[in-house]
Amino acid sequence: MKTLKLMFSAFTVAFGILGLTKALSTDIAMPIVFVCLAITMFLTSKEYKDNKQKNTAIHFLLLGVFLLIVTAYNIASLIWGI
Repeated sequence: MKTLKLMFSAFTVAFGILGLTKALSTDIAMPIVFVCLAITMFLTSKEYKDNKQKNTAIHFLLLGVFLLIVTAYNIASLIWGI
């Protein structure tokens, strides 16, 4: 679990840097950053659930869902001009 969390955290930082330095278009980099961050939040939620900290696990789960909703809205607005 720690390896996956570390891997997705590294992806988040790497694509964030690529987007900020304009090496990759921010229209492409930011959704990838948000998805990797949401997956990291889901993995963190799973860790807290396993440690019997249900309240904190729910917070991280809701944060991950919120990030995916924001990402879906941003992608839809890019595609369909909402």
